[in-house]
Amino acid sequence: MRNILILLLLPLCSITSFSQHYVGNWIGEIPIPNGKLDFAFKITKHEDNYNATMDIPQQGLNAAKAESTILKDTILTITFPSFNLEYKGSLNTNDEIIGNLFKGGYPAPLNLKRGEIILNRPQEPKPPFNYYSENITFKTSDNLKLAGTLTLPKKKGKFPVVIIISGTGPQNRDGEMFNHKPYYVIADQLTKNGIGVLRFDERGVGKSEGNFDTTTIAVSASDIKSAINYLKTRTDVNVNKMGLIGHSIGGIVAPKVASEITDINFIVLMAAPGVNGDKLMLSQKAALERTVGLNELQIAQGQELVKGAYDIVVSTNLDNKTLKDSLNSFYINKYGKMFPENQRIGLVKQITKNEILSLIRSKPSEYLEKVACPVLAINGNKDFQVPSKENLNAIKMATKKSGNKNVKTVEFENLNHLFQECNTGMSSEYSQIEQTIAPEVLDLITDWIKEQIK
Repeated sequence: MRNILILLLLPLCSITSFSQHYVGNWIGEIPIPNGKLDFAFKITKHEDNYNATMDIPQQGLNAAKAESTILKDTILTITFPSFNLEYKGSLNTNDEIIGNLFKGGYPAPLNLKRGEIILNRPQEPKPPFNYYSENITFKTSDNLKLAGTLTLPKKKGKFPVVIIISGTGPQNRDGEMFNHKPYYVIADQLTKNGIGVLRFDERGVGKSEGNFDTTTIAVSASDIKSAINYLKTRTDVNVNKMGLIGHSIGGIVAPKVASEITDINFIVLMAAPGVNGDKLMLSQKAALERTVGLNELQIAQGQELVKGAYDIVVSTNLDNKTLKDSLNSFYINKYGKMFPENQRIGLVKQITKNEILSLIRSKPSEYLEKVACPVLAINGNKDFQVPSKENLNAIKMATKKSGNKNVKTVEFENLNHLFQECNTGMSSEYSQIEQTIAPEVLDLITDWIKEQIK
């Protein structure tokens, strides 16, 4: 009887043991033009339920949670509806998962082996630190609590302070993307050189309250003003020597704030737009498409595809739902079935995100023309997201109109949008480059700020 019971249990034990083999860390890659996309999955099991997260370092995706992770008949299925992605694979006898990643129903072979993606980030600050660091919170104008970190050269004293304003998309206080922490690196550099830094998690990110989806340029500017009001309550901050550092879209927020209040003594614009938002988005799209080998006819077709939508966005002030309906109607009437429905819906959804809408409608010159404080504007000549020459020139022209004599613009050779030394400037390189920010950039920012706070 005992032997019969053991035999009956054997299949169940085998299934349980087999299912446990999927648990762990897995890595794989998909070839793309000019490189590859690395994928990392972490699969866990609690009782009878599987969970999975996914990293795509080149796209800045970190620990994205799967909506469902199901093992059925030896087929593992992991779904990420928000990215329109699904992975299906089976474990083979070599302890590999052989499968495909489906994007919108189209498969791409993605085989996984055990392992983790380990990225070296030599510039990331490591304790112990010779300066004071404090986790803080402050309230926004609509009574949300935002959380951040204030670093000061010493615990006691009265110090100049800059506030870091992050770029596009939800970002934490360190500006963490592609496993880099650029705002942490900047804060460490400046604080070691006698300049305090406040950096904070954006709405709905990290330990901050709220919902990032409500964020616009105007909302970000309001939050920066709240951060300034917080700093003015502290006895260890020199309120006569406060500045802003804005990266990318944060480089629109910085001059907006500086043009509206007198508390700001200088601003640093890193890869900041100078041209109108709709023009920026079109030039960005064309620049990126050239880097992947599209010909001029294909690029022109791509420009036509989005320009009509941008024109509607810029010329109207419709609420989000009405604007979505208007854009969908525009594409249906213009392209009909030639524009697949899922692609049309995805494009309209992207365009009508609040932050992107505010970027498309933005006119940076309106703020720059009113900025009276010193300005440092910098960019890299391999920035394809905010092309350097046209945007630095636009910043220079706008600040001239204000009569501002203390304006410096610098274009760095061979630096990308994140100010890394690079080969192509494409975003697929961001995670592969170990450098977080080129030292020459950190040194210029530090030395320039020191000049302003003498």
